[in-house]
Amino acid sequence: MDTLNTVLLSGGRGGGKSILLIWLIIYFAVINGKGHRGVLIRTDLAGLQKLESLLYDHIPKVLPGSRYFKAKRQWQMSNGAILNLIHQSDASSFNKLQGEDLSHVYVDELTQFPDPQTVLRIRSSMRTSDPSIKTKFIATANPFPHGWWCRDYIISKSVPGRIFNCELFGGVETVWFKSTLRDNPYLANPDQYEADLKASAFGDESRARAEIFGDWAGSAAGFFGTALSEEKSLISGDFVIPQLKDVDGVFREESRGRHCWIGGDWGTASPACAVLMYQVQEPMEFDGKYLARGSWVCVDEEYVCSTQQDGAAEWNRGDRTLTAPKFVERVTGLYRRHGFVLRSIHEKRVIMDSAVTAQLGFGGYSDPVTLSTEFKKYGWLVTGSPKSSRAVGWQLMKSLLFQAGTEQPGLYISERCQSLWATLPYCISDPKNPEDMEKDAPDHSADAVRYVLTASNQGRHLSHGRIPKQRIGVGSF
Repeated sequence: MDTLNTVLLSGGRGGGKSILLIWLIIYFAVINGKGHRGVLIRTDLAGLQKLESLLYDHIPKVLPGSRYFKAKRQWQMSNGAILNLIHQSDASSFNKLQGEDLSHVYVDELTQFPDPQTVLRIRSSMRTSDPSIKTKFIATANPFPHGWWCRDYIISKSVPGRIFNCELFGGVETVWFKSTLRDNPYLANPDQYEADLKASAFGDESRARAEIFGDWAGSAAGFFGTALSEEKSLISGDFVIPQLKDVDGVFREESRGRHCWIGGDWGTASPACAVLMYQVQEPMEFDGKYLARGSWVCVDEEYVCSTQQDGAAEWNRGDRTLTAPKFVERVTGLYRRHGFVLRSIHEKRVIMDSAVTAQLGFGGYSDPVTLSTEFKKYGWLVTGSPKSSRAVGWQLMKSLLFQAGTEQPGLYISERCQSLWATLPYCISDPKNPEDMEKDAPDHSADAVRYVLTASNQGRHLSHGRIPKQRIGVGSF
């Protein structure tokens, strides 16, 4: 602890993370004295007030004569150490720290930040002019609500207690620890508390595992709840899109893609993706699962994002070098893997975020510049997503996920679609509108799927004139 730059205290609820954080704050204030210029950050005010109370209970016992200025939320300790308490709810709140020299940064509930950007900005103020003091970042974290980025950048890089160089933080030495309520000797009623946590999960086993055992790998928690299940929806990457006869009874190669769709989401600051989807026309069995007529299969994807130095994907961070021709080239590769060319899937079934049709300028009097016209230059025709309530689209997606594995149409996701399996469990509800997904969630490939389901359900994006106008309907086809 004395020599490391970064320490993450993770695990389930009741493991003693917050009180240990308080003790560590006091410990480093004691040993560093005047050189300690620290800040304790929490995103919600109620949580910060609880920490404020804990500090008030402990600091005077160890450092008598220390004073707390409530108006400034600042501790001036009797040995000269300083600690500021800050309620920082978003990136704009960083102005509170701008220009500060911080020797120690403490964050309670790190995963309340939706992505690491704000955390990295906070760390940019970690500096000291005293060569005897080692700057330090100590945080607590639970797997939810935004555990995806801690999982990808920290948890997945090492086992608990083993030091590693964290690339997210510039390669500094980092370690993470895990605790559960069973590791906390001060908890008077662990059995009752565990039962209460299970009850509060309301049947969501993944959330229960996360809160009781500090499990970062749960796949059924978050916005989609128990509707999302690997057991029900995961199929192997060997799925082959069936070739069906045309209405005249003839197999035609050029008709192979007529029951396929592409859902896409464009971004450079955020990821860009294209998801190949197939709508099941005849009941079939695959990978031990029954796929009812009208079911959807996410067959494959092309996901363009930045990568960490070890090659791991940064699922919620885009590739700023991406251009329209590069993306079309990547998408062409997706088509080719399944025996298609760009025209194999009708443009009315290539559904992207409506922003692709937004006018960016004019290339001529009657030639508006849009992303869709840029894609068209390189041979890929796309259609903007239909106007629809996000909440309605998510509900449709939830229902299909829930019906997977039954005799009703369901939504199945191939193991090829790595971004979907990596991000869906960490998409959470918008606290202001629980029926919608939080806008900061890693929802790029989820959006792509939603665009297709919404377009198909509205029946406005049917091609070739040969496809019957029928809604996918939840529970019917």
